[in-house]
Amino acid sequence: MDKWLNHPTISKLVALGVAILMWAVVHFDPNDTTQSNVAPLYDTKVISDVSVQPYGLDGRNYVLIGMEPLKVNLTVKGTKSDLKTAQAKDYRLKVDLRTVGEGQHTLPLVEDLPRGITLVSMTPAFVVVSIESLQTKEFELNIQTKGNPAKGYKIGTPIIKPGNRVHVTLPKSQMSDVASVGATITIDGQKETIKSKSVKLAAYDKDGNVIEGAAIEPAVVEVEVPITNPFKIVPLQFKLIGQMQAGLSVASFKPDIEQVTVYGPQDALDKIDFIEVDVPIGDVKNSGKVTVPLNAVAPIMEISPKSIDINIEVLLSTTRKLEGLPITLSGLGEGLIATITDPSTGKADITIQGAPQILDRLRPGDVDVIADLSGRGPGVYTIPLNVSLERFMEQVGGTKSITVEIKDKNATETSAEGEEAPVDPVAETPDGLQPGAEH
Repeated sequence: MDKWLNHPTISKLVALGVAILMWAVVHFDPNDTTQSNVAPLYDTKVISDVSVQPYGLDGRNYVLIGMEPLKVNLTVKGTKSDLKTAQAKDYRLKVDLRTVGEGQHTLPLVEDLPRGITLVSMTPAFVVVSIESLQTKEFELNIQTKGNPAKGYKIGTPIIKPGNRVHVTLPKSQMSDVASVGATITIDGQKETIKSKSVKLAAYDKDGNVIEGAAIEPAVVEVEVPITNPFKIVPLQFKLIGQMQAGLSVASFKPDIEQVTVYGPQDALDKIDFIEVDVPIGDVKNSGKVTVPLNAVAPIMEISPKSIDINIEVLLSTTRKLEGLPITLSGLGEGLIATITDPSTGKADITIQGAPQILDRLRPGDVDVIADLSGRGPGVYTIPLNVSLERFMEQVGGTKSITVEIKDKNATETSAEGEEAPVDPVAETPDGLQPGAEH
């Protein structure tokens, strides 16, 4: 055997075979399509309609409003085994939006292929994206009700928690389309208040269509819909009960509300024009808040709220004297004339007490002094004066009554010749002021 291997011809043949084998190994190219297709190691494949996935966009400030194309065709290469094993979902294409701002941009695609598979070609290799800035605007909620409550019941104003204002975020080109933000609650046949109902909010255009894609913060609110017996909203009238302690006066009086809601039978509500509130001021010594209950009296079932707060400012009293105020005589019977005999001036001097800032803005024309002569015939009378003052003022001195002589007009006119008859003050003064009154 050694002899045979050492034969020169045999050695040359072995060397030639080894050389040919080494050349083949060095020059083998699996991508060479000119090679024999007998049992190839690699193959190509077309993957159609691979979706493009955008990533990295600053979603707080921008929104992707368009991308073209949405799908791309790929030609890939790999072993038959790898190509067969890979599924369509394993082929991914991405577009990086991390550095883009508002406007239109042409961007390259980045492939993410299954293991062992490489890209041959991509059609197309770029996409065009359209980016728009986002805008945020505050809106007041509009909660609508659908249907009717049970007969005789009424719907109150919905109560929204945590509040009735929300923020809507949309592309700026769509923000002008928002006409309202809210939700609708069905109340058919309800007899009781709908409490703590969670509702999802939506933005609507002027035709009532939902604007898709609107981001609302908060997206859900709690809504309570009062359903009650008939009600009526009426103003409050305040009646001061008692007298302020000596030396003190009310400088300001500010209730936290001016109107209340009254519940009860409809016929009773029809007769109510206001709610009178008694405010005890006899024990008020200092400035501060006074809470006054609002008690419902049958047939009224309820007053809402059940109490109100009044901020009362108390100051040391001061006085002011107003002199020469005209006195109006009212209620004088037909055919009668009246003359003020005391005071002789026919005018009143009064002293008023109150808080300094209230008295400082008082003018003589702001005070009316009236003597009521209703039901009195000819004669001499002492008539108390009715002095109309602003709230929180009181008369503490001065003229409190007058003496008036009433005569028959006809008897006066037939008096002795040359004697001037008294003048009917009402008939002779076009503005209705009595003798001694100032114009």
